[in-house]
Amino acid sequence: MFRRKVYDELMDWKQNGKKPLLIYGQRQVGKTYIIDHFAKENFGTYIYADLSRDSAFRQIFESGDQTAESIIQSIRVVRRIKDMDPEDTIIFLDEVQESEGAISSLKAFRTDGRFRVIASGSMLGVMTNPNPVSEEGERQNSISPMGSARPVDMRSMDFEEFLWANDIPADAISKVRTLIKDREPIPEAILEEFSRLYRIFMITGGMPASVQAYVDEKSTFSGSQDELEDIVLQIRHDITRCCPDKEVTKTLECFDSIPYQLADTNKRFHYSKIDPEGSYKKKSRKAADRYMENLLWLRDAGYGNFCYALTQIKTPLKGQSKRDVFKVYMSDTGILTHMYGDAMISAIFTSDQSYNQGAVTENMVAESLVKCGYPPMYYNKKNGAGRMEIDFVVETFGGIAAIEVKSGKDRDAPSINKVSDHFEVARKIMFENGNIRVDENGIEHYPLFASAFFDSMDERPAFLR
Repeated sequence: MFRRKVYDELMDWKQNGKKPLLIYGQRQVGKTYIIDHFAKENFGTYIYADLSRDSAFRQIFESGDQTAESIIQSIRVVRRIKDMDPEDTIIFLDEVQESEGAISSLKAFRTDGRFRVIASGSMLGVMTNPNPVSEEGERQNSISPMGSARPVDMRSMDFEEFLWANDIPADAISKVRTLIKDREPIPEAILEEFSRLYRIFMITGGMPASVQAYVDEKSTFSGSQDELEDIVLQIRHDITRCCPDKEVTKTLECFDSIPYQLADTNKRFHYSKIDPEGSYKKKSRKAADRYMENLLWLRDAGYGNFCYALTQIKTPLKGQSKRDVFKVYMSDTGILTHMYGDAMISAIFTSDQSYNQGAVTENMVAESLVKCGYPPMYYNKKNGAGRMEIDFVVETFGGIAAIEVKSGKDRDAPSINKVSDHFEVARKIMFENGNIRVDENGIEHYPLFASAFFDSMDERPAFLR
């Protein structure tokens, strides 16, 4: 079993949690596996129900009195349980999105307060969107468990978890974290091995099935790519199954468009590039009206990370964002690399810098920042005084960090060099193929994989840790 960071959160919830736990996220990130392991390891009575398959258990939440006491009595009857000790019992409602009554029951369990309950599902981001779109195209409210449950957004494995899976010693990872924090060079042997594994991680991604296939094979990516192909097919199946019929084709078009839009020079997402009728500037508004809800569905389902443009680099960044101008990155870079195909995989693995790896590299850094808890934005001014393009801008506890990503040999960075002439930034950072150093202009240089340890760079106050 792979070591996952969410397990520590589960243990904290066991000791200190008051509410039911709601774990959501993209399908196949390992939610069921890790919760199942946690439940078996920590409770004497474990009640598991897959609500997508167990119609008898689902019926418990679809009729009758919906108090916690009534639900518990029904569970005992359906599962033939003579007694349930609240201190040693856990109830795991898997695929909870299949039953609105099960989602509503979280409020009853919270009010009752006796039993440990975990709910998990893959489409909860879509279901708990306060304003989803009905089949008739009208806005409607949905059932939301928020407030009645402690939410946990579980994502695919991050690079540190990938290192654990590949038997990299924890003390070596800790040492690298310290060197990144202190801005000190990493020993060359460790730098090379971490960089090699980061390239492999860009190919396999963090979906557990893909990582497991690579760990089993080591020398090839065939099993990993087979797993990623199955995952892409599952995403397409989810879109077909969960979207209203008339929205399926448009949502699939949005999903298929992401790799091509990231391959553009500025990587900004354009609705008009999906819809041929909206390809002219005067029709771009029509394209946005046609596709906006479908793209948001992909975000809410956990398949994409949005990166919004800024009008200026100033705190708070959210107040400066342009909500209609953004990039869309894949939530898992392995999926993106797989969609680009074998040539991209080969270029990444062999470190062939003649092949344009910019889209995958930038996606990987965006994914790393998001998994570290820093939603990235970007700044792009095309003309006039202060013309510049900053790949990512994030808000840290020490101030604003301007970030540039370099995947090839070109180390020129005119934008990052002059950003502090126009805006107040605390740090100027470059992720590139190289070691840690600080140059004469105060720009901090880090290897690409250091983006996965971005939380080590931030001086988070003790009372927030």
